[in-house]
Amino acid sequence: MDNNKKLIQLWGNNEKRQAFLAAYKDWEDIATTPELHLTYYGYALPGGKTIIAEEHKTRSYAYELKGNTWGIGVSYYVLEKDEPFYPAAKKSLWNVADLLKDAKIQLQQEAKKTTDLEVT
Repeated sequence: MDNNKKLIQLWGNNEKRQAFLAAYKDWEDIATTPELHLTYYGYALPGGKTIIAEEHKTRSYAYELKGNTWGIGVSYYVLEKDEPFYPAAKKSLWNVADLLKDAKIQLQQEAKKTTDLEVT
């Protein structure tokens, strides 16, 4: 199975796209800054865009503990081809999932064109 078919299956529906995004630790680890508790993971999409997942510490108040607790949060960024990282590229999880949906549709259209050319 070629890579495009794998991606079409991987991003087949919203649940699968959400699972793909939640598995960001499987992507390429592109930068870690231990002093700031930040790790960045990247995934290059067909067509040149890159999704960046920023893993960071989060703090929330726990009423039962009467104090703060620390956890892990994730923020997503989408960069155009050859574009440097910048904070305004931050997107919601839903925006990134929609981007994956659009990428899947584009891959399906390309696969259909290839099949149509082979038939004719």
